[in-house]
Amino acid sequence: MPTRRALLAALGAAGLGGCSLPTGGGGSGTPPERSTPPGGRRHWYTHPAATGNRSLAGGGNVRDADPVTFSPEGAPRWLVAHPAGEGSYWTVVTEDGRASRWRVRGEVAERVTDPEPRPTEGPPVVATGNGAPRLVDPPGEMAAGTAPMVAPAGDAGGTAKLLYVAGNGDLVVAGAERTRLPVDALRDGRPAALDEGRYVLFAGPTDRYRHGALGDTTEPATLVAVDASEPAVDWTTSVGPPEVFEGLQPLVADLDGDGDPEIVTTLADTADGARIAVFDADGEHLATGPVYGPGWRHQLAVGPLGPDGERELAVVRKPHVDRVVEFYRLCDESLDVVATVEGVSTHTYGSRNLDGALAGDLDGDGRAELLAPTTDRRTLVAIRRTSDGAETAWRHALDGPVSSNLAGVAFPGGLAVGVGTGERVTVRQG
Repeated sequence: MPTRRALLAALGAAGLGGCSLPTGGGGSGTPPERSTPPGGRRHWYTHPAATGNRSLAGGGNVRDADPVTFSPEGAPRWLVAHPAGEGSYWTVVTEDGRASRWRVRGEVAERVTDPEPRPTEGPPVVATGNGAPRLVDPPGEMAAGTAPMVAPAGDAGGTAKLLYVAGNGDLVVAGAERTRLPVDALRDGRPAALDEGRYVLFAGPTDRYRHGALGDTTEPATLVAVDASEPAVDWTTSVGPPEVFEGLQPLVADLDGDGDPEIVTTLADTADGARIAVFDADGEHLATGPVYGPGWRHQLAVGPLGPDGERELAVVRKPHVDRVVEFYRLCDESLDVVATVEGVSTHTYGSRNLDGALAGDLDGDGRAELLAPTTDRRTLVAIRRTSDGAETAWRHALDGPVSSNLAGVAFPGGLAVGVGTGERVTVRQG
């Protein structure tokens, strides 16, 4: 039976003291009865991992790579990247709802498919393996603005399963059979992979916090974990008025380096504003970060971002107003900001595109950086932690303001990072 736990948020932050943290690397609408994903495939999202963590594995040198540009016949809105041997494939969805695929090898971009209409406004998902790459068809009853998640066979009792939010808020788990879980999920949210076949998502939409930064004035009040192998609800955690979870998808990552995943969320209310809150894999509240008044905190990536490879969380405080990158550490139930950098904007007000930055070793020096747009969104800056704070390590000027998510993928021998501007996509890989 699912359980409900009330969150007693503990505001305020304690000092790091002598705490030492471990280091480490970081088509047409398909009816529901035909929504089972094919086996033997891998699936790729607008962010690098099904956990919602925007952190790239491996390393490469995109800093010194020459840019490769191509024009997808429209303004790029969504990008999905996946490996293509020693290069990368790029699925591009433009503002007019058409999708095409490109391959980047060396300094050449080649169009693989012509633009075709795509029947949903949410983020695309690409399947590879068992033939040519293809878009995952959205089930006809899937809520607008969201996207499916695929539970691989090894994570869901031996059968690959499609998880998606239906228009009425049910979470549908479609495998050999279909199960509807009446969780009242956020209609424009999507699940994030948790562990051992479990997925976590936002539910309980409410209009008690009408900020409207993420596409509408409805935000979730509940965090739900489901076991895709059963399928069944595992647990729920709710916040009471006036608080809400301000977000579309939780971020799952091992933040404290103990080998177990944590769930990173943003809490908000009209009285205190927004702050980062972290939960364990069983939904228990672990820690809450500091508050700086009204505004939103854009949770982005967890990885070995610290100056000595310590695991840290990168967040942008008020990307529409303050535009400040914050680096957090979780230690002894204390969540603290350990460094900041100004001049970064990872989101445009009212957009549901929350994939505005990437973390990883992007210049091949063995250290992780955060790559994000500047305030005017016309330059990408790589921010690196130092022993006394953080600094801009290098930058790439763009030919216009960012119009898409910032996407990336690791491939044998390197990384590729891409972004849309105007009616062009620019990819650097090395």
